[in-house]
Amino acid sequence: MSDQNAQNNLSIGFIGAGNMAEAMIAALIRTGVFSPGNIAACDIQPERAEYMKETYGIRDASDNRQVFKQCDIVVLAVKPQQMAGVLADAAEQGVFDTPAGRQLILSIAAGLTLATFEKRIYAGKSDSEKGRLPIIRVMPNTPALVGAGMCAFAPNAFASSTDIDITRRILGAMGEVFHCDESKMDAVTAVSGSGPAYCFYFIESMLEAGEKTGLTPEEALHLTLSTVKGSLRLLEMRGESPAGLRRKVTSPGGTTEAAIRVFDDQGLKEILISGIVAAAKRSQALSRTE
Repeated sequence: MSDQNAQNNLSIGFIGAGNMAEAMIAALIRTGVFSPGNIAACDIQPERAEYMKETYGIRDASDNRQVFKQCDIVVLAVKPQQMAGVLADAAEQGVFDTPAGRQLILSIAAGLTLATFEKRIYAGKSDSEKGRLPIIRVMPNTPALVGAGMCAFAPNAFASSTDIDITRRILGAMGEVFHCDESKMDAVTAVSGSGPAYCFYFIESMLEAGEKTGLTPEEALHLTLSTVKGSLRLLEMRGESPAGLRRKVTSPGGTTEAAIRVFDDQGLKEILISGIVAAAKRSQALSRTE
């Protein structure tokens, strides 16, 4: 059996069935990476798990233990503040003691380090036993909801090349994939994890400015979204730096220069950089208080 065929026969289970878990499940089914029959999910709210079953045709799981016991890959998709309870309960029930073969564990909980999971999952285990429970930390972002995500992942020392390939396939169903060392995850969180909010914030400002200068809300939205999409496409296709393209738009004495001068005078770039650095520091702080 080829590695690809072996991967196609794997099952994946989700502990937590919120928006990001739904985005992953929908993407996996849409792209054919997993069939609905090889996907299971459970949630603290039974009606949410039932919704996932009815909407996507996946298997429902009665509880977390069933997901751990039945699935080759387990995605921990609960809120960070709920994770300690989930892991403690799983450890108490012995689900980490005798995994069926290898079991890959993925976490999409922001700010929780690999060490956090290793402490709970690897307690009292030999290296051989740890090798059967590889752990990979994942940082997706909200555009994954529409298949345009940026998903970064950092594996622990027990993740094999096959585990990494499987993770790439899973995350690739939602968009772009970035493999990095865990030391970069705070920066990843600040840039791509929180990044969509910065983009929306700037778009909010453009919309308000458009209305303030005489456009209807509908006109401002259409012009702004078209401009943002066109600018991104130009940046991707021309291969020039953002600074270079900006300078080409900024004619001396023109309208664009008037706006850029205000941005520079009020330190907009420095403010944005400071904000993103603050997000990275906050991510570091959260990981220290797990």
